[in-house]
Amino acid sequence: MAKKYLFVIVSFIYAVMIFYLSSISSPPNPVPSSLFLFLHRKMVELGVEFLGIPFYFVYRYPDKFAHMMLYMGFGLVLNPAIRSTVGRQPELLSIIIGAIYGASDEYHQSFVPYRSASTSDLMADVAGLVLSQILLIAVGRLRVAK
Repeated sequence: MAKKYLFVIVSFIYAVMIFYLSSISSPPNPVPSSLFLFLHRKMVELGVEFLGIPFYFVYRYPDKFAHMMLYMGFGLVLNPAIRSTVGRQPELLSIIIGAIYGASDEYHQSFVPYRSASTSDLMADVAGLVLSQILLIAVGRLRVAK
């Protein structure tokens, strides 16, 4: 019974971490964006510019990338929490619940000094949630194929 709710607890802790990060007026950037520009330039030099496009995106929009990665992680813990409790449509419910939480988080940020609510941040959150579910579906299909 306790194992059934392990991912629910992990999801709750993850949501609290997101709330905490949203409460900081100037959250830290874990990786300097100059690294991504360097990686983009190296890909261009090597003649594989198309591989460098994601690095350029991260360089230009580090906050959107951070939102996407943070909510990708949230989707990865929400899915098993929903799967172990509700049991049906965990991918869809993970996206819906995560998006609702993301919208509430953006609203919360509107009250934090030097922060603001942003539709583009919410879209990055949803993109991360969708990517996490695609990843989980792909991994699940790879396991079945073996």
